Amino acid sequence: MSYTIAVAGKGGVGKSTIAALLIRALAEKSREIVLAVDADPNSNLGEKLGVKVDKTIGDLREDLLKKADEIPAGTSKQEFVRYQIQLALVEGDQFDLLTMGRPEGPGCYCYINNILRTFMDELIDDYAYIVIDNEAGMEHLSRRTTRKMDKLIVVSDATKLGIDTAVRIKKLAEEMKIEIKSNMLIINRSPMEFHGIVEAAINAGRFQEVRKVPNDKKIEELAMAGEPLTKLDSTSPAFRAIKEITRDIA
Repeated sequence: MSYTIAVAGKGGVGKSTIAALLIRALAEKSREIVLAVDADPNSNLGEKLGVKVDKTIGDLREDLLKKADEIPAGTSKQEFVRYQIQLALVEGDQFDLLTMGRPEGPGCYCYINNILRTFMDELIDDYAYIVIDNEAGMEHLSRRTTRKMDKLIVVSDATKLGIDTAVRIKKLAEEMKIEIKSNMLIINRSPMEFHGIVEAAINAGRFQEVRKVPNDKKIEELAMAGEPLTKLDSTSPAFRAIKEITRDIA
């Protein structure tokens, strides 16, 4: 039975960093391959995980729309999509990465999206853990790219504006007709104590869980050098905080 985590948050709060650390922590915990899905059009999860992405689901969708008549004879569209999705899957160390890529352009994608959704469901069933790095608007979730979420993690910084945005993201998720079993707010680059206004905003959000991830100079150094988070050692304060969070995940 797979366990799916959706990570969301506004730009600049370290959402993809949290997603990458979750992927690593879950892989170490389970000793199994984790499926990482980069569902943010501003795709950078691959860079944080240290792998190069050559093909995205967005590329595949456009190819199918424009070149439907060029599918090899004797090959069904379903078989062709399955094969192309496998080509788009990047194998890393303890994870496989699927990058959703750009949003839809003009044209009708309903049939193509139905095929993609079917194979995404099949793909997800092959993994114990799936981590989906979403954009703030959670476009792929709103289109029901996946069936269910075991946990929604919303990432924010320690500001009232950030928390207010996190609460709006949580409400948006609750309005979607997708099963979301639990939610969590992660305050990234968190100070030891919150300002009272921030504390009040957190309480008003009514998240089921609130966790802190401290500021980590090692992450800043890797980002400045353009190095992936896979080079982060186990003494990292942020990584230790994420490992603590994953201990409570089934």
